Amino acid sequence: MQNFNPENNNNGRESWVKSINPFFYVVFVLGIIFFLYQILGGFLTVIAGGDDPDSNVNIMRIILTFGQFMFIFAPTLFFARLQSSDLKNTFRLNVPKVHLILLAIMGILLIQPFLQGYSYFQDYILNHLPFFQNTIRNLKDFFDKLENTSLKIVSAYSTIEFIVVVFVICLTPAICEEMLFRGFVFSNILKVARLPVGIFMTSFLFAIYHFEPFNVIPLAILGAFIAYVVYYSNSIYIGMMCHFLNNFFASFYFYKYGKQDFETPHLTNSEMMNTAAAAIISALLFFLVMYIFYKFRERAESGNNYE
Repeated sequence: MQNFNPENNNNGRESWVKSINPFFYVVFVLGIIFFLYQILGGFLTVIAGGDDPDSNVNIMRIILTFGQFMFIFAPTLFFARLQSSDLKNTFRLNVPKVHLILLAIMGILLIQPFLQGYSYFQDYILNHLPFFQNTIRNLKDFFDKLENTSLKIVSAYSTIEFIVVVFVICLTPAICEEMLFRGFVFSNILKVARLPVGIFMTSFLFAIYHFEPFNVIPLAILGAFIAYVVYYSNSIYIGMMCHFLNNFFASFYFYKYGKQDFETPHLTNSEMMNTAAAAIISALLFFLVMYIFYKFRERAESGNNYE
């Protein structure tokens, strides 16, 4: 971690916000947004669902979209503006190079088999633990129930409804969550930490923010990759695109095949070996793309970016 000097960050202007250590400011803002979106927004979504969530799913989608923009996007801009008037550099609002876009798309495609393989083997291990099996199963059942409520919002039975789902589940979080995490949070952490630490901390905060304990590691990996490409492309838009594509793949698969095929399957020994091999190959190709991306990187200009 680097020592924070507010004199280097306020251009001579006095401001109580600019005197706050950027990391503590991030924690403060995330606490407010977590309360607004996860607690207040979640409460409104449950109320909208009522006794019959299936019949009120469109209202739940509207509230979810409203919550993303009102409780994530708007506070992010507000608190970022309190710190600096240069929002372009804070959020890296730069158009990415075409070759970096293509490499980022390749990366988000290649990491999918690894994430799927990881999820399968994690579930397999958890289901075969000799100790605490009942505790883990009860905890997993609880979060599965929460996931089932979310799946009602994702479910689509026509092309038009799927387009609505894409807007709610793919486009809206890609904009709002990227502005928060790879924009506001990442830029602030890089003022007091070196790049590897900044990527790790941003991805960890992104993962735990989703309140999905059994998906923390896949979410952290995705968050780290997105932070990596945002930094080395110097563009938040490339992060939004990766976030959108990741959510789109899951939404499309669920739309195409339904919940039964969406769940973790039971594999034979040979299928387990194939899954493991696919995950390893996926990871190797993914890291190759990351290396190539680094070679073609754009130099970031915002913040105290320590490599």
